[in-house]
Amino acid sequence: MQKEAFPAISTDVIFPLSHSLNYKIGANDHIANVKGDPKVSSMKEIVAHETVLLLEQQNCLFVYDLDNKFEKGLIVVAKLFEKAKLREATSLGKHFCLKKLRDALESLKRCVTRRNKDDVEEVIAMLEALEIELT
Repeated sequence: MQKEAFPAISTDVIFPLSHSLNYKIGANDHIANVKGDPKVSSMKEIVAHETVLLLEQQNCLFVYDLDNKFEKGLIVVAKLFEKAKLREATSLGKHFCLKKLRDALESLKRCVTRRNKDDVEEVIAMLEALEIELT
């Protein structure tokens, strides 16, 4: 029993077929699937299926990109929060030191004589100006 073969393109090339063709040539030399073969999908079904797959991949990439941007945003927020905490701690430290200095100057003011008392009051006034400048 001899197998069907395509017409020879060249004398040394032959394509043997073990099954019948699943398509036929239609108008304007377009390839058309033979209907009735459930294994063969039409070109429209294939394109629709591939389109759905591509849209799913695009959505996955979109979610992945959003996740990356969110992670980067969290890192930036964490860094900004740390900087704000340091600034706040520094500011509180400055106010704490100024209060301690003021308390020390007030107690010194009670212990000194008149001439030195004026100097201490002047320093306290400069300290108050510094406190206002820092706030």
